[in-house]
Amino acid sequence: MKDCPRPEHLYLYLEGELGPYPARKIEEHVETCPDCREALAERRLLHEAFTSLPPIEVPEDFARSVMDSLPEPEPAGSAGLLGFYLLTGQGLSDFLLAFNRSLGTGFGRVLPGLAKLWKLAGIFLKITADAVAALGKGLGFVAGFLGPTGLGIALVLCVLVTLLLLYGAKRLLALGERP
Repeated sequence: MKDCPRPEHLYLYLEGELGPYPARKIEEHVETCPDCREALAERRLLHEAFTSLPPIEVPEDFARSVMDSLPEPEPAGSAGLLGFYLLTGQGLSDFLLAFNRSLGTGFGRVLPGLAKLWKLAGIFLKITADAVAALGKGLGFVAGFLGPTGLGIALVLCVLVTLLLLYGAKRLLALGERP
């Protein structure tokens, strides 16, 4: 059933910690739900087993003996933590919580930008790949149109124009250097 009580409510019911109205709701539900009736019976057996155990008496110095058996902390770490506490007034847990929040805030601000940058890089790569493919097709068309002789002539003309441009740029630079 979807209105089944949570397991902790069954324990509270067995321990008599629920008010009369919630207790009555559990009793009514258990009458109609075999799964919850079985779960309550199992928990009742456990509850009865625990409550029937004799109380354990703990010696007065038990806590002290446990604490004495623990290894001594490193003095440098304790001094560092003490210094951190004295300087900031915060405990280590407060510092870790603040660090975690700032880290989360930083990631929250940076990650959307990185995602957009990643998407733009993908678009740029696609456009570049398409342009290279179009250039390849265009060169293939020109090569087919001109033939081997025409390609040779076009290549020689491109080299000559490049050399002339470099020579002209060199002359212009040389003219600019004169006093």
